[in-house]
Amino acid sequence: MNFGPDDVAEVERIIASAIAPAFLLNGLFALLNVLTGRLGRLIDRERAIREGRATPLPGEGVRLAQRARATHRGIVASAISATLLAALIVWSFIGGLLGLPVAWVLAALLTSAMLALILALVYFLSEVRIAAKHLPLDHDGHG
Repeated sequence: MNFGPDDVAEVERIIASAIAPAFLLNGLFALLNVLTGRLGRLIDRERAIREGRATPLPGEGVRLAQRARATHRGIVASAISATLLAALIVWSFIGGLLGLPVAWVLAALLTSAMLALILALVYFLSEVRIAAKHLPLDHDGHG
């Protein structure tokens, strides 16, 4: 199988169209990093309370569990989104190199990836809301 100038141009076109999903993957990895960091801190706090190294605030155990569930679900949704974007990149190359009609597959993968990303962000905002609801923001008279 020899590549000619037209083949090289087609591969360049495919690479160019795969760059946008690759940038989205970078953003998803940043979100995953934030979510796993938050989950790690939640686990550390729960462990400190369980081992008696920290005194729990009233209702803190329930809130930690709610936050951990929301964070875990956000991680799962982010990982699903990243997997779908990676599949989109692979299908772009396979379809382009083999000349297959993959437009519907690519559209479905991108739409699914974005829906999973939206879900991940909703879970992230839910976890932040639970955390912020119990902060003494306006209770000290300075807010």
